[in-house]
Amino acid sequence: MQSYISIFGSVSVPILMACLLGYLFQAFRSPDTKILADLSLFVLSPCLIVGSFAGSSLGSSSFGHIALFTALQTALCWAASLAAGKALRFDRSSLRSMEMTTIFANSNNYGLPLLLLAFGTEGFAIGVTNVVLHIVLVNTLGLYISSRSSFSPRQAAVAMARNPLIYAAAAGLLLYALRIPLPGSLADGFRLIGGAYAAVVLLILGMQLRKANWRSGMRRELWIAVAMRIAGVPLLSWLAISLLGLRGLEASVLFVQSSMPSAINSVVMMEKYGGDPEMTALNVAITTVASFLYLPLIIHWAHGF
Repeated sequence: MQSYISIFGSVSVPILMACLLGYLFQAFRSPDTKILADLSLFVLSPCLIVGSFAGSSLGSSSFGHIALFTALQTALCWAASLAAGKALRFDRSSLRSMEMTTIFANSNNYGLPLLLLAFGTEGFAIGVTNVVLHIVLVNTLGLYISSRSSFSPRQAAVAMARNPLIYAAAAGLLLYALRIPLPGSLADGFRLIGGAYAAVVLLILGMQLRKANWRSGMRRELWIAVAMRIAGVPLLSWLAISLLGLRGLEASVLFVQSSMPSAINSVVMMEKYGGDPEMTALNVAITTVASFLYLPLIIHWAHGF
């Protein structure tokens, strides 16, 4: 019980605070959230990627395990959400929303502090690498999924190629592979700018929740997508871990991190490129609230790996 209260106080309260401020800002000022979405996608996340990869001390073996898990778990979640949406006859925008919220977890601003509490600094180091890979995915695969609801596949691919994060990730990976450290002042600059990423996307979530029509938003598609994230994703993550034969701390961290509530980044992508931002924001809100109850069970399960 004490650890549960500690997790709520150190992780959940700051998240709720940022969302509330975004909600109030939208209520009283009505800003254009697309400007903030552009800022997070084209400025903040590339700086976060370069700074994180270039400063990583993780071994190449662990990096390979994390990358393999991320790729396999993403493929399983994408296939499951796509199959479920097609079978249940979701419309195009609702299907895109469920794909995004099933594939991408809130592994950064919620997941990393939780990992530090549950698994210490070693678990945190594994989590940081997974976060960076997911930010790359959400800004490439996520961009493709969200923009397909309003663009043709060719237009979506062109938009993805124009995303600076792809090139930031390539530069960061090159620095990591060659073990080339950034000059101190440059590294500080990347950390300073990239450090604003989590706060900005949380504010965007709060602003989107203020704009959402809660009454009309509570529909069948939303609850199916919520069930996919809370129940389906942990099972698929467990399957990926079993198929790869992962054990110990790596398996525990990756399982917990992938079972987090839906990613706030998904709201940003829907806001920027189309789809159903209302359904996505409601999914993020509901799964985040539910996570206060189910995450302690997930952590308990993970300690058995």
